[in-house]
This record gives sequence, C-alpha cells and structure tokens, in this order.
Amino acid sequence: MRLNELYKTYKDQVEFLCIYTREAHPSDGWQVHDNLEEDIIVPEPTTDEARTEVASSCQIKCDMQMPMLIDSIDNDVEEKYISLPMRLFVIDADGKITYTGGRGPRDFDPESWEQAIKTLITN
Repeated sequence: MRLNELYKTYKDQVEFLCIYTREAHPSDGWQVHDNLEEDIIVPEPTTDEARTEVASSCQIKCDMQMPMLIDSIDNDVEEKYISLPMRLFVIDADGKITYTGGRGPRDFDPESWEQAIKTLITN
C-alpha cells in the first residue's frame, strides 16, 4: 500500500496520523457494489465504541501501519476538515494546513501528498 510506503519513508521526519471518520458506505446507508463483492458489510456505527471497533478492523484488514485516531461519533473532525470520503493533508508545525488533497477515491493522490511532505521537510 502506497500510504504505508510513504509512512515508512518519512515517519522519522514528520508525524503521521490517520483519522477514521464516519463510514463512507455503510450497509444501512449508501452501500456500494465493490464492498459487497469484498464482503465489507458494516452498518453505520452509532457510538464511539462501535466506531472504534470498525476502525480497528479496518486498520488490520487494510494493514494500515501509521497510527490511527478515531473521530468522535458527532463527526467533529470530518466536518471541520471536510474529509469524507477520504482526504490527505499536510499540517506544518504551527498548525497551518499547507496541503489539502482532493476528495477520494477519484482525486486521492498520494504522489502529490508526498511532494507536499518533501516541501515541508525542506523548508
């Protein structure tokens, strides 16, 4: 997975965090065909504990190696960053967002994210 490669390459120079937000394609919502074929059938969690269980399962099944945080059930992070369905960010040491990737999956671009990381490291 490309994100794991980038994490391994730069983890000693920048802090990486994956934040699991609300389920993009819950079985009791907008279920997509690919999820059915891959047997990813997850109802929308209704508690922080349920979301944590789903996020943990996702991290294991996707072999996500970077640390993962879980957005609260009120979707505070998702709403502040407009991150659904998935998005990549770079935030500098002062807390300023220096890169906002396009909305995934179509505009999910780890290569431009890597360029933003390199720019952050060299400045």
